[in-house]
Amino acid sequence: MATKKAAAKKAPAKKKSAPVKKAKATVADLIKANNKALGAAVAAGDAKTVAGMYTSRAKLMPPNADFFKGKKAITAFWQGAIDMGIRGAVLKSVEVEQLGTTAVEVGTYTLSSGEGAVLDKGKYVVVWKKDGGVWKLHHDIFNSSVAPGAAA
Repeated sequence: MATKKAAAKKAPAKKKSAPVKKAKATVADLIKANNKALGAAVAAGDAKTVAGMYTSRAKLMPPNADFFKGKKAITAFWQGAIDMGIRGAVLKSVEVEQLGTTAVEVGTYTLSSGEGAVLDKGKYVVVWKKDGGVWKLHHDIFNSSVAPGAAA
């Protein structure tokens, strides 16, 4: 019996595994999450929530139109898009480069109807600004990759 006790005392203690550290979200991760939230707001028909994702001095630059400046104008733009039948907005980041409290995103988009029909596909560049600790769209420009008159 004494040998069993001695063996138990000499046995190396099991090491506790180190806690798994969660990797801090990158700016690219946060922007991808914001893009997903924007798509969800469009699907819900909520132009006000979409506009809330922009800074107060934001500029939206859609094709064949002048600037939409500020949240009121940006809300009107998105409400018009929703009223035209856009219920899907999928944004895919191709690259994100952070420059302090600014980030530049290049990506592609697909706009679709509530039934899932693709209405437009294209590319975009967004300048993001950190505003109150949150990354928001500041300058947003996009254009279609679909030729005029061609089906998306």
